[in-house]
Order: sequence, then C-alpha cells, then structure tokens
Amino acid sequence: MIEIEHDILIEEDLPVLYLRSLNAVVLSDVHIGYEEEMARKGIFLPKVQEKRFLNIYKKALDIFKPKYIIIDGDFKHQFNGLGRQEREQLNDILSKIKEDNTEVKIVKGNHDNYITLVSDKFDNVEVLDQITADNVVILHGHKDVGIEKGKIYIIGHEHPRISLRDRLGFSRKLQCFLDVPLKEDSKVIILPSTGIYQSGNDVTLSHSSYMSPIIRTHSILEKARPFVIVEGEGIIEFPELGILEKII
Repeated sequence: MIEIEHDILIEEDLPVLYLRSLNAVVLSDVHIGYEEEMARKGIFLPKVQEKRFLNIYKKALDIFKPKYIIIDGDFKHQFNGLGRQEREQLNDILSKIKEDNTEVKIVKGNHDNYITLVSDKFDNVEVLDQITADNVVILHGHKDVGIEKGKIYIIGHEHPRISLRDRLGFSRKLQCFLDVPLKEDSKVIILPSTGIYQSGNDVTLSHSSYMSPIIRTHSILEKARPFVIVEGEGIIEFPELGILEKII
C-alpha cells in the first residue's frame, strides 16, 4: 500500500482512498445514468457504469474491509431529475451494499439532485453536504469553502488525469490522484473519477484550467504530486508537477 498522507492509503489500481482513522473507503464521480443521458442526445453507449462501480467496490471491500463507503459526490449524472436508469441502478447498487452490512455516506455533488428519492429507502445510507472528522474534510469540491490551517481536504469534481508526451508529441493519458499543498498550510487530495466515461481533465500548472474553487484559488500546483493509476498494474507516485512541466 502507498500512504499518500498519514493514515490515507491507496492500493493496487483502485481509484479509491482508504481512511484508516474512519475505516472508510472514499471514491467519487460514479455518474450512474450517464449512458441514458447520452442516449437522449443520440449517442448510444454500452451500459457499464454500474458494473464498473460494483467491481471497484467489491475489490475495495476485499482489500480494506471497511465499515463505511463514502461516495464523494456525483453518484448520479442527471442535473434536473432522476432518470429511469439512475433509479434502477442506484436501487440495485444500494441493495447490494446493504447486503454486505456496509454503511454508505453520500456527500452531495453538483449532479446529485433528487438522489434522496432513492437513498431515503435505505436505513444504511446517509446524504450529507460534507464530512469532517479530526483533520480530514470530505466534500465534492464544486463550491468554495473557507480553508483551515492543518486540514486535509478530500474532493472529487475534477476527474484528474495526467497526459505524458514523448519527444515525438505522442501522449498517453492516465487517471491519477493529485496531492496538492494549499497556501494555508493545508492539503487537498483530488480523487480520480470512478465512472469509465468520465475519463478526466488534464492536470496542468494553470490554475484557471481547474473547476474547483479550492484548486483555482488556494493551491500550490508546482508542488502537487500525482499518483498515477495504471490499470491492471498498480499505482505509481510521480514527481511534483513543477518537475514534470516539460512533459505534461
């Protein structure tokens, strides 16, 4: 296992964090129902988001044996309602998690409107705006917040990936965690997306290229450390972005 920060671990090729102090797995940006939304626009995609989530969840359950699973925003995809696919697949997912006696905390993201129409049926599920435990704050990252000294913020929202270019200009795009120092002597860990179709936004040194107000306003990007996921292989810690500037 790799310890990104004290008692915050990653393992194998999973896009999840394990918080030892909470005995919890944290993941983000599942975007259940994305395929249905794209079908409305005439783009027909294989329905694989649910299967991918459950595979990641079951693997994390085997490795970490957590009491809690924390979904750090954008569990569902539609902004303005609850689609048929969302309702059916969220019901299916939450029923299977309940069978495992795992408790679920859903931190609301900008896509999670109407999610309580499903989650309220399950007594092991709680929907929250954020979670604070000791020095860790878990929130989706789409809203600005007051940054406190000494805290570790865990966010999603960005779908980070790193694009590595060779001398010929060819690039390979890989999902990553990003461990970012903040000006207030705190840190933020950005989670990769769980959804397969949310392939990511390129990690750069430009603050304006990020969506989260936390990153745009408070981050020290030159000192940010990517932890790159190579599916089927594992996770590799890369040098700071300031060192990687010429190849990203």
